[in-house]
Amino acid sequence: MNIIPYELGTTNDLLTSRAGLITLGQLMCSIGFSQLVDKHFPQPKSNRGFQPSRFVNALILMLHEGGECLDDLRHIREDQALCRLLGIQSIPQSDSMGNWLRRIGQAGVTASTEINRHLMQLGLHHRKDVTLDIDATLSASKNQNAEWTYKKCTGYMPMVGHLTETGQVVATDFRAGHVSPSTNNLEFIHQCEAALPQGVSMKRLRIDAAGYQVAIIDECIERGIQFAIRAKMSASLKRFIEQQPEGQWQPLKQPLKHGKNSEEEEEEEEEEEIEDEFTCRLIHTMEESHYPFTIVVQRRKIQGQFSLDFETEATEATGEIIQQGAYLYRAIATNRDEMTDSEIVHWYNQRAEHSENRIKELKQDFGADRMPCRDFDANALYFALCALAYNLFALMRALLPACFESCRAKTIRWRLYALAGKVVMHGRKLYLKVKAAHRALLLEVFASFARLAQAP
Repeated sequence: MNIIPYELGTTNDLLTSRAGLITLGQLMCSIGFSQLVDKHFPQPKSNRGFQPSRFVNALILMLHEGGECLDDLRHIREDQALCRLLGIQSIPQSDSMGNWLRRIGQAGVTASTEINRHLMQLGLHHRKDVTLDIDATLSASKNQNAEWTYKKCTGYMPMVGHLTETGQVVATDFRAGHVSPSTNNLEFIHQCEAALPQGVSMKRLRIDAAGYQVAIIDECIERGIQFAIRAKMSASLKRFIEQQPEGQWQPLKQPLKHGKNSEEEEEEEEEEEIEDEFTCRLIHTMEESHYPFTIVVQRRKIQGQFSLDFETEATEATGEIIQQGAYLYRAIATNRDEMTDSEIVHWYNQRAEHSENRIKELKQDFGADRMPCRDFDANALYFALCALAYNLFALMRALLPACFESCRAKTIRWRLYALAGKVVMHGRKLYLKVKAAHRALLLEVFASFARLAQAP
């Protein structure tokens, strides 16, 4: 076997493979994150105890670095160059972090809401109305207090609300695994509204079939909130589908943009029909409801046995899909009568990007799918801090150069956080030495953060 000719040596220089995490530290410094944490979180009972920001900042650094459990705090602790660069005096041990989570519990969840309100305000800037997407998600766990879920495993079933405009988590409600996703949805909507920054109001709402409830629909209509909610297939909707003439079904269309030959002419938007998918509209009301609303029924031709088997699972779980003949049917409840059927379908389907994919990022990229403690309230706080770390990431992603605009955390860790650097002290000043290309990137990012700090 050929051996590359080299020799191993050692150095006492302060080297780090995470030099890019200085961008996160700079963002947190620019917005006064540590001061917010120390202001809202409960203070230690002893003057020898750590300030809350010591725990919260360490956990957020770990989650951004890619840590998946409390033991991964050691990666930050052992990186002396990074700690020196960020001015971190000490990183709590994993046992200390667990004890702090258990001690603070629900009080920390409330404090996280106050800090999160500030992060949302920075992301929204001057926007005064927002779109809310809510959804329940499974956090599987074998912890002693984890309950059986409808997905036939033990774990927790937290509710998560997202802002479409910024991709940030507006609120979370950490729930036991046996709690149905349809439980207290209206109360959670009110919780999300209460968590919004001052002067910002919810004007649009999108929910899956768990939110198809009289109380939610009636309140939206009374308050003028535009909504799109996946409807459950009731007996009356099934009768409508059976009685609907074939000529009433209209092709489902999607926008098709193309430019004209002349550079002076603006781009025009056309639509193309989606093969084997159709829509039909009716006015509907629910028992005990005070108001009628629009139902857009979707029809899609079954494409083989795999498609039928896949959709049957959703049918059994939520009752939102039925099969009649060669077609599968589902429906959307809405009060956006000014929109076409196709526009309503596509607007509702944007939940997949603005809610479901964001939850996937929260769980897979920021540790929210693995609860570290046996204590329920400690896990609730950990989940809230995962959401806080994600919101910092969403704010940072909006400020990064355009090439990072659609990148997930995994890519940003490779391309930004994982930069090799050397930390040196010269002339009583601390220097971070990186490659010239990396220096230019960091300076560009810092300039964006400076503009954020100076924004009114």
